[in-house]
Amino acid sequence: MIDRQQLQEAREALGRMLATRRKARGMIQSEVARAVFTTRSTVGMVERGRQIVDRVFWQQCESVLSAGGELVAAYDAYRQLERQFRAEQESAARKARWGALANTDVPGPVLTTALPDKADLRQPPADADRRDDAPSRLLAELRRHLLAPAASKQTVEPTTLSEVRQRVAHVHSLYQRGNYAETVRALPDTLEQAHLLTRTCTDTQRLRAAAILAAANLAAAKLAVKLGDPSLAWVAADRAACIAADQTEDAALVAATAFSVGTALLAMPNRVDDAEEVVLSALGRVRRDPVSTRPRVLSTRGALTLLAGLIAARQAQPAAAGQHLDDAYALARLLGSDRNDLWTGFGPTNVMIHRISIAARTDRPQLAIHLGERLDTSSLPAALVSRRAQVHLDLAAAYATSPDNDPAAVLHLLEAERIAPQKVHTHGRTRRMIGDLLARERRAITPGLRALAERAEVTA
Repeated sequence: MIDRQQLQEAREALGRMLATRRKARGMIQSEVARAVFTTRSTVGMVERGRQIVDRVFWQQCESVLSAGGELVAAYDAYRQLERQFRAEQESAARKARWGALANTDVPGPVLTTALPDKADLRQPPADADRRDDAPSRLLAELRRHLLAPAASKQTVEPTTLSEVRQRVAHVHSLYQRGNYAETVRALPDTLEQAHLLTRTCTDTQRLRAAAILAAANLAAAKLAVKLGDPSLAWVAADRAACIAADQTEDAALVAATAFSVGTALLAMPNRVDDAEEVVLSALGRVRRDPVSTRPRVLSTRGALTLLAGLIAARQAQPAAAGQHLDDAYALARLLGSDRNDLWTGFGPTNVMIHRISIAARTDRPQLAIHLGERLDTSSLPAALVSRRAQVHLDLAAAYATSPDNDPAAVLHLLEAERIAPQKVHTHGRTRRMIGDLLARERRAITPGLRALAERAEVTA
C-alpha cells in the first residue's frame, strides 16, 4: 500500500529534480517561468513539492533545460504512483463501506490537484468550437491578447506614472460599468505600458510602477472570471499577487490581489476550500496590519469578508455566511460611506447587495426579494453600474424560482439589461436563467423574454 507520505516524498523528489536541472543551466525561477509560459510562483511551488501541474509543463521544462527525457519520465512515474494510490484508497473505502460486496478493485476517476498552468490556457475551453455567442467571442479576444499578444507595430514610447495610472483606472472603470468589450480592447496596451514602467522607473518610483502593474493584472483577472475563464483569471491574479507582495509595500493592494485569487479559485470546480484558505489567510494578515483602519485597507478587508461570506454560502454554511456579512457591515459602518477604494466598491450598500446575492443563492428567494425591493443603490459611486445591475439579476433569480413569478423575473432581467447590457449578455448564470425561462415560456405574460434571449444569443 502506498501512503500519503510516500506520495509527498515523490512529489518533493520531482521538484528537487527540476530545481537541480534549473540551477545546472544557471537559470532563476522567473526565467524558467517565462520560457514555459507560466508564473514564477508556479515554478517555486513545483520545486517545493507543493504542485505538479501537467505533462505539457514538464515537456516544456524538458526542452528548456535540456534534461534528456529525465523530467518527463519522472513526471510519468509520479502520475503512475498517484493513480495507484488513488485506486488503493478508493478500494479501501469501498471495502470499508460494503465489506465482502466490494470484490472489485476498479479505480474511480483520477483527479488532479494542481492549479491551472498558463501552458494549458493557450488552448480554448473544450466547448469553444461549439459556441459563437458574445461571451465566447470576448473571451477568445481576451485570451489572444493576454496569452499570445501580437508584436507591436511600433516601439512603445515611455509614459509617465500618472498617465499609466490613469489608464489602469480607466480600464477598471470600464469593467465596473459593464463595458467588457472596451475593457478587452484597452487591456493589452495598458498592460504593456505598465510593464514598461517597471523596466524604466528607478528608486521609489519603481514601487509605484509595480503597484500599477499589479492593478492592471487585477483588471485582467476580474474580466477573465466575468467572461467564464477562471483558470486564465487565476494566472492574472497570481501574477498580480506576486508583484504586490514582492515589489510593493502596499498592504491594501496585497489584500486586493488575495481577493482576486480567491475569486478565481471560487469560480473553479472543486476549489472552494482553496478559495477559503486564501481568503481567510489574507484576512488574518490584514487584521494584524498596523494600518488596518485606513480607508483603503478597510475597503479591501471588507471585500475579503464579503467573499468569505460567498464562500461559506457555497459550502452550505448559512450561519458562517451570516457572520461574515455581519462582520462586513461593521467594517462598512466604520468606513462610513459607499466608496470604491482599489475598485472594491465596498460600503454599506454593497454589503446589502451581498446579503441579497447570498439569500438568492441559498434557496431563500423570499428574503432576497424582501431585501432587494427595498434597497436604494443611489449612494453607490457612479462607476458601479455593474453592481447596480447585479441587484436586478439576483432579484430575477429569486423570482424565477417559481414559474408564477416569471413576469417579475423578466422585468428585472430587462432592467438589468437597460443598466448594463453586456453584463446580462455575458453572465453565465444569467444566460442559463434566460434559457430556463424560455423553456417554460408563456408569451402572453412574458412578452419581452424572447427578444431579450435573442439579444443575449440564448436559445432554450
